Amino acid sequence: MFAPFLHPALAQPQPPADTQSVPPVPTTPPPPVILDRDGNPVPPELQRELQERLRSHSPPDRPATPVSPARSTGDGAIVVEGQRPRGSVTGDIPPERTFSALEINAYGAGNVGELLQALNPQMRSNGGREGSGPVTLLNGRRVSSFSEIAEIPSEAIERVEVFPEELALQYGYRPDQKVVNIVTYERFRSYLGQLGAIASAAGGYAAGSVRANYFAIRGNTRLDFGFDYNRSSALLESDRDVAQLDATLDAGRFRTLLPETERLSVSGLVGGTLFDTVATTLTGRFEASGFQSLLGRIGSDALTRDSGTRTVELGTALHGQIGRWLWTFTGRYNHLATDIVTDSGAAANMRDQAHSANASANATLLLSGAPLRLPAGPLSTIVRGSFERWDYSSVSLRKGVDRRADMSRDSSAVQVSLNLPIARAGGRGAAALGDLSINANVEVTRLSDYDTLYGHGVGLNWSPIAAINLIASFTTGEAAPTLEQLGAPLLATANLRTFDLARREVVDITRITGGNPALRSEERRVFRLGLTVRPLHATDLTISADYVATRINDPIAPFPLLTPQLETAFPDRFTRAADGRLVQIDARPLNFDSARQQRLRWGFSFVRPLGTIEPWMRAAPVRTYASEAEARAATGPAGMVTMVQPGSALARRFENLASRLFVSIFHTWRFQDEIVPSFDGPTLDLLDGAAIDLRGGTRRHEIEVQAGVYKGGLGARVEFNWQSGISLSGGGGASTNDLFFSDLAIVNINLFANLQDRFGGANAPQWLRGLRLTFGITNLFDSRLQVRDSIGSTPLSYQPAYLDPIGRLLSVTLRKVF
Repeated sequence: MFAPFLHPALAQPQPPADTQSVPPVPTTPPPPVILDRDGNPVPPELQRELQERLRSHSPPDRPATPVSPARSTGDGAIVVEGQRPRGSVTGDIPPERTFSALEINAYGAGNVGELLQALNPQMRSNGGREGSGPVTLLNGRRVSSFSEIAEIPSEAIERVEVFPEELALQYGYRPDQKVVNIVTYERFRSYLGQLGAIASAAGGYAAGSVRANYFAIRGNTRLDFGFDYNRSSALLESDRDVAQLDATLDAGRFRTLLPETERLSVSGLVGGTLFDTVATTLTGRFEASGFQSLLGRIGSDALTRDSGTRTVELGTALHGQIGRWLWTFTGRYNHLATDIVTDSGAAANMRDQAHSANASANATLLLSGAPLRLPAGPLSTIVRGSFERWDYSSVSLRKGVDRRADMSRDSSAVQVSLNLPIARAGGRGAAALGDLSINANVEVTRLSDYDTLYGHGVGLNWSPIAAINLIASFTTGEAAPTLEQLGAPLLATANLRTFDLARREVVDITRITGGNPALRSEERRVFRLGLTVRPLHATDLTISADYVATRINDPIAPFPLLTPQLETAFPDRFTRAADGRLVQIDARPLNFDSARQQRLRWGFSFVRPLGTIEPWMRAAPVRTYASEAEARAATGPAGMVTMVQPGSALARRFENLASRLFVSIFHTWRFQDEIVPSFDGPTLDLLDGAAIDLRGGTRRHEIEVQAGVYKGGLGARVEFNWQSGISLSGGGGASTNDLFFSDLAIVNINLFANLQDRFGGANAPQWLRGLRLTFGITNLFDSRLQVRDSIGSTPLSYQPAYLDPIGRLLSVTLRKVF
């Protein structure tokens, strides 16, 4: 193992103050005593190692902590401000969580995409749409798209910072998503190859993947090239012994629970500096996917659906500075083509066809600066201007009827955000308040095919002491339906198994999907109150709580689950035969009248090393390498590198330092989740009897637990997710028509071994260096959602295989970094 250190402080012996000055005697000076940051000598073995290196390699003179120019407060006091760490974000909002390189290593993730998935419970937003991902930054800067950073190897990451939603305003985004800042090392290079295989423990389903990647970074110069291929088999209903409406037809062999899929993706990125001052990146990605599903039986053949997508994505990002203003320009072009061919069942040679092409291009310019300096700090100003164009076309041929749509939209938007500091800890006047600031933002968006949309918000950020941070905000915003929601081609899916709650029977129906040109824009109002506390100074313990209340007017939603209440509100969406049997559902998106939600998400995260850590090591920026040559190449000519011999006392200390125990527990408590389908319709309580999808309504309680341990190259992570049960009202005022959805608890485990650390360290054979073996089990106990009616029976459409086709899933991954 090799580990670079910051240059330690050197203590030179000084003569007593009362001794006479005598001429120096030519002699060999005693070696300097190397002290840690607390003034204590470092361990003897490290003392000797560093003394030897100092004799042959004198460190350059530089301050231990870079500082910016001192400023006067006006009353004679001088304040010296420390320089922010490299890659820091804009603004004064502190991170909710910071993950160091050692903590990142303990999660066993291979790249940024896998890491964010592993950290999801600790970065999930409670302030916007549930399920939306975070805003991602690279070294404190905007990126053209997430694909620009998704394949960055985890070994290249120095730290990850998670910020509350309000920081999104500093980068021109709406404050409804967490912000994640990925900070890479200044120098890194790797070749990566990965093989993966997954299979269902119950059989019938398997998939394999191959991945290759080259990544290099040196300051603003960055190269990233990737290749990814995966394929998965189809999973049939017969593989899960799904009960059929007519067992004599053997229909399970002609219906898929999961389609056969194949996907290929290639990507490339080149980054550098233009004119010595402008950091630039260019990205490109191509992806092609294919799917085949079986929809049922016609004679001795299966009804099939073949679909394919092709995606082309290009992006660029430029960053520079003009005077006191930082500027960022991002541009992106995306083209998605989709083809779907479906057997109609009307004739052996008749197939419904649908083709759509969705293209978008956008350009965004962001300016951020501080035109004024106030007593409590600078007045931060952010201005974003953007232009975007969408083109959407579709053609569908169903039962000989040709339908076409050709739509386009231009959007121009301006957003202005201000952050006004009111008080600052250590300053004058209101300093007793701690750090206090308020922010305000306004956004205007003009659409070529819709009315002008408006949004605004105000917020407060208060830290009475360093260990406590309180955020309050209120935002409003309007959003128009997408072109795809307006004009997607009509698509009919036959033989879709559905439970008709009103008649208490399971039927195979035709489900119509596509666009709805009558959709209106929605208005969303969100109030958020967030608290983050770090109660113990010397312990990495973070406690957080977020309360959010949301009101939505004219919310746009996919058509929900069939219930008697919805059929009453939208009778034209349902087609029944003369005997009342359900035949067809028009499931195109629609506007509800309104919706209201209230929820609280609270919990804690705790991290600590395993074993004893000496004080001088706790703050040491340690980074490990596979070889001395790799370490010296990454640290540069002025860096100091020391070798840690396997089995030595120093090696054991570093093993303790690199080890981790982490635990996080979060509880989401939903107090209100109601929708009003139509202006004069009833209120549907999704927490009590109403539903919007096959899995029932909204679960009132949800608990997420994540725990892991890493030491000596071995790591383990366990995830536990629990959701409370719920009921679905069948209408008619009789509980005998109700359905009951059970609690659901899912346990996942992930085990990994860095084989070099286990077998020889720096002396390991070349083929073991950088090699990681990972084994995972998703849904360890094969838990399935159970649905019962009042007499304990499960409707055919709610069989466990429909709700979770795979069940327990086993995975093995072999990854090598060259």
